[in-house]
Amino acid sequence: MTAVYSLDMSETAVINLDEAVRCEIRRELAVARAKHGNSWEVQSIVNSWGDTMDDRETLAAFRLFNRTGSMFAGVICSIH
Repeated sequence: MTAVYSLDMSETAVINLDEAVRCEIRRELAVARAKHGNSWEVQSIVNSWGDTMDDRETLAAFRLFNRTGSMFAGVICSIH
């Protein structure tokens, strides 16, 4: 996804939002590794990135992990 913002009639700035999201993922990954090392949860998110999770899902998973210490903090289940 690319956003185009018109600065004036003579020039246009193109901001690649996909690259901005990937940059944020790399930043969140660095925070996760600094806090938790290369735990199985960190490695699980990394291995899922681009496979079963897109960029935005990966970013959300890292943010949840960095905030709570678990990628499963938002999982709610019930057994009947």
